[in-house]
Amino acid sequence: MNNLFKLLIVGLLTTGVVTANAETQIFKKKKKKAKAETEQAATKDSTKNSTTEYKKLLKDAKTIDGMFKIHIVKDKYYFEIPKKLMDRDFMITSRVSSISNNKDVSAGQMPHNPVLVTFSADKDKVYMHKKMVRNLCDTTSNMYAAFQRNFIDPIWEAYKIESLSPDSSAYVIDMSALFITDVPEFSPFRSENIMDVLMKKKALKGSLSATKSSILGMKCFPMNINIKTLMGYSVDGAPFTATMTRNIILLPEKTMRPRLSDTRIGYFDEGKRLYTEKKDGLQEFSYIDRWNLQPKPEDLERYKQGELVEPEKQIVYYVDTAIPDKWRSYIKKGIEDWQPAFEEIGFKNAIIAKDYPKDDPNFDPDDIRYSCYRMITTPVQNSMGPSCADPRSGEIIQGDVLFYSNIVQLLHNWRFVQTAAVDPKVRKAVFDDETMGGSLRYVAAHEIGHTLGLMHNFGASYSFPVDSLRSATFTQKYGTTPSIMDYTRFNYIAQPGDEGVALTPPTLGVYDKFAIKWGYKPIFEAESPDAEKATLSKWIKEKDHDPMYKYGPQPFINEVDPSCKSEDLGDNAVKAGIYGLKNLKVIMKNLPEWTKEDDNHYEHLTEAYQEVIMQMQRYLLHAMVSVGGIYFDEPRRDNVKPVIRFAPKAEQKEALKFVLETMMELPDWLLDKNIIEYTGPIYSPSTLQSIVISRLFFTSITSSLVLFEEIYPKEAYRYSEFMDDIYNFVWRKTKSGAKLDMYDRNLQITYVDKLLRESGLSKQKTSIFGFKDLNEVEKQLVTDNVDWQKAGFELNPLGNVDMIKNPAIHQKLIESYNLIRSKTRVGDNTTRAHYQSLALKIKRALTNNE
Repeated sequence: MNNLFKLLIVGLLTTGVVTANAETQIFKKKKKKAKAETEQAATKDSTKNSTTEYKKLLKDAKTIDGMFKIHIVKDKYYFEIPKKLMDRDFMITSRVSSISNNKDVSAGQMPHNPVLVTFSADKDKVYMHKKMVRNLCDTTSNMYAAFQRNFIDPIWEAYKIESLSPDSSAYVIDMSALFITDVPEFSPFRSENIMDVLMKKKALKGSLSATKSSILGMKCFPMNINIKTLMGYSVDGAPFTATMTRNIILLPEKTMRPRLSDTRIGYFDEGKRLYTEKKDGLQEFSYIDRWNLQPKPEDLERYKQGELVEPEKQIVYYVDTAIPDKWRSYIKKGIEDWQPAFEEIGFKNAIIAKDYPKDDPNFDPDDIRYSCYRMITTPVQNSMGPSCADPRSGEIIQGDVLFYSNIVQLLHNWRFVQTAAVDPKVRKAVFDDETMGGSLRYVAAHEIGHTLGLMHNFGASYSFPVDSLRSATFTQKYGTTPSIMDYTRFNYIAQPGDEGVALTPPTLGVYDKFAIKWGYKPIFEAESPDAEKATLSKWIKEKDHDPMYKYGPQPFINEVDPSCKSEDLGDNAVKAGIYGLKNLKVIMKNLPEWTKEDDNHYEHLTEAYQEVIMQMQRYLLHAMVSVGGIYFDEPRRDNVKPVIRFAPKAEQKEALKFVLETMMELPDWLLDKNIIEYTGPIYSPSTLQSIVISRLFFTSITSSLVLFEEIYPKEAYRYSEFMDDIYNFVWRKTKSGAKLDMYDRNLQITYVDKLLRESGLSKQKTSIFGFKDLNEVEKQLVTDNVDWQKAGFELNPLGNVDMIKNPAIHQKLIESYNLIRSKTRVGDNTTRAHYQSLALKIKRALTNNE
């Protein structure tokens, strides 16, 4: 083969290769083009099908545009949820707008916590998940994969995809059933709580009637949707109707920076648990609930330089125009009393009050976008300040104050029984507007504090010396407590002649301003919640030695800490009680005269007399907390103070003496025949004696005394000495040979019965609280501090105290028996019979149990 032929062959082969390659690329392009055309055709067909399906489904629909489009077709409500909102977080709230039976829940309340949800979808269904936000894990950790497997968001509801939107960017589903079926989280009936169980109360329950339930309408806005429904139930055979407003709100994609809680400051919080290998074990912490208060971007530098600026988003409270005009102005003042606290951290007009708008068609007090101060007309004497917070970060989204109209009666009674001895203005059937308005202003400020995230501070008032509350200079500056969040009502310590003394709490206390600083002041130099901790702790340490800044948590179940009580004033319960009782005696002498206005049937006299009795019982309760009392401080390694401090022996003995002596003196001034002749027998001194003696045997007291003796044997108020003191008081007249009256005899009978029960020798049955057939006034003494041992909730740090308690009880029983036997022939016939009866009771108990 010549070279030319070789070249031709090579050329042909080369050309062939090139040609072949060229043909392959062209073929591929044609295939891609064909595929694209096929897909485009399919998309057109799909879009065409979706459009057809969409139009067919929603024919003659009324459409409302907003966060979701809502299509109303006859009695069905189709939600058009954009795909871009899949996996976003939403909150659903359920509020009672109107109700036919307000026994448990009133219009304006949210009976259940909001539900956090998120949506996902597959080709057939849209799923609504309950979002789980308590448990957290470091996403960079190896354990994150295991965390994801163990904490998936459960599917709460599933909805068939009825259609796609014409452009396939949204799912159309029918969610009607969620709002008109019996969903527990959306129910108008509250859940039962522990108090229902202990007090043997039953919360209302109902059976939903589908034929009596319907969706009344919906409103759509850019970030939320309101759904109003009429819900018909049967409750115990009777009809029950509630109008409910459900809100679906889109939560921010970027959450507010949380602030870590600290138990030394009282904020409501959102509990969290962190899984991480950087610590040995599960880490538990919480974020405080607070509003997202930040300076506007354009004012940031001015704010950092110390200038007062308005926040980017104000906290606005809309005040119900159903509240009478004469009270509404005071309530607005109570709301805006918090402005100075925010001004101290650089924000002006941070919180403002407005009336319900008259001409705004979009305003709805049940809309989650509006924080409202609502009037509720029921017999309930109360006020509440709940708020709705984003559980991811603690950001408060909305707050409400529920103003039960009959709280004016409660305020009237408190003002009268606590200050009538020194304030002539409250000795009347109807207070003047300024007096009642000032009281309502105090309530408003307190409840708004809750909606700002603040919890009760029951330890605040203990920082004031009792005698300072008789000082005009002191009280005009500080009021009755350093915190409006305390349960201190009015100045029952001030005595007649104490001119110029403030009788009411402050508009805002020093603790309240500090708490707002701690919770709300931006810390720009910190880049994370953890980085803020040093600054936040430093602020607390700066106030560590000033008791006015101490936080005392609200005791639940039983009061143990003498510095942390409800309804008390001052740092010495005995001294405060003595002042308070002096004032009650003044009121009792004048009660018929001060209650005669508009009182043809003695209703005011009867109610005022009941209030005097309950106020007296509060003084006894306050002192009794010192018996076996333990002062609690927060455990901190950077603080040399012990976590617990036992009430000193002298304090406990003084409190016990005050309680017992006061109890026995009550018939002399509280059983006034000039009152009882017109009110009837409201108060039973003998029942009160039984209650007080029974309380002295509470396990919490016994356990505390035994623990005190175990740790500090030299300083302790020993349990045996405590038993000696009670014994000596009960039998003091018997030992001296003095004549016994009916109350002395009742005290001794009660004491012997209690010894027999505590020793296990009595077969007598009692109710859950240890007493039967108490009237409403007498129940107050029991229910303020219930014998929770029988309910399984009493503090008992030692677990078992029988080794100390049983010998002491047995010894007192035998000593009582021997003393009684020695007196069976002493005194008049009644006294001898009394001793003989007690001796026989003990002897039979001992004999029957041998």
